[in-house]
Amino acid sequence: YDSSSLPSISPTHPEQKLCHRPLITAVAYLFQFIVPDHLSLNNDTMLQLSSNLVLRWHYCRRIVAAFSTNIKNDELFAEEINILYDSKCNVCKLEMDMLASRDARLHGSKRRIKLTDIESDSFDPNDPANGGISYAKGMSAINAVYRDGRVIEGPKVFLKAYEFVELGWLFKFTEWPLFKPAVDIGYKLFANYRTNFTRGSSLDELISAYEEKKNIVQVECTSSICTTKR
Repeated sequence: YDSSSLPSISPTHPEQKLCHRPLITAVAYLFQFIVPDHLSLNNDTMLQLSSNLVLRWHYCRRIVAAFSTNIKNDELFAEEINILYDSKCNVCKLEMDMLASRDARLHGSKRRIKLTDIESDSFDPNDPANGGISYAKGMSAINAVYRDGRVIEGPKVFLKAYEFVELGWLFKFTEWPLFKPAVDIGYKLFANYRTNFTRGSSLDELISAYEEKKNIVQVECTSSICTTKR
């Protein structure tokens, strides 16, 4: 019996009903990683297994493979989380550099944390990897995007980031019911005035300057004469 004779199927194929039994699904999932795709079942094996079980086994393998591929294709980036930060804030950059260094030391090429500088000219809030976070929102509070598209902000970003570099215990208290309200209020106050201390300008001033800088300049040319309009 050759499994290649079975048609390819997607996770939504009607035959996925064959995988509804937990044991069959579990076995199929394990075989997905330990049994090569070219495996053929000989006659002796066929005598030991019912044709129904064999079909279920192969169909489940196909379904799991298709489902796993779809999950990987839906991921926005390879890392676990993308942190959006202000590189012109010396304190912020120092912390992000520390996280990046520790991440590289612990995980090598398979890093868990992706960093995106919202002050970079290449920053694109419309990039799905940036979670639709605008410059104004990114400057108002620290934001992060999971590779599946979920967005978090505030103290939780620090907790998750430090967990990925095995220092989560430093921020565990921020989730404790007794401390969480005070932590949230304290962070909001800090975020509102952060740039006053770290960059010498208010948040509103920086956002206004950014918007002015990003105004689209339209150039209209007639023959050899060009005029610039904002």
